[in-house]
Amino acid sequence: MPEFIFSRRFLQELSEFEKSASSSDLKNLEQTLAAIAEDPYLSGRVPSFYDPSLPGYLYRAGGILIHYRTTRRGQVEFLNLFWPKI
Repeated sequence: MPEFIFSRRFLQELSEFEKSASSSDLKNLEQTLAAIAEDPYLSGRVPSFYDPSLPGYLYRAGGILIHYRTTRRGQVEFLNLFWPKI
């Protein structure tokens, strides 16, 4: 099983997202997080260039954008969650 962690900021954003997300949005998010945790080097990711010593990536799935990085211990750390706020 892949190891992953969530930043406090990601958890705050996730809490906000869940308040307005549809069940299909939540399912899309869950499947995308699982896919990234399984293979953080998924095709379609874009480097974020925040910290060269710990590379971060942006990955878009539908209307959401996930910012994550790989840690020195080989974990995936989910940093931010972006979505259209209406």
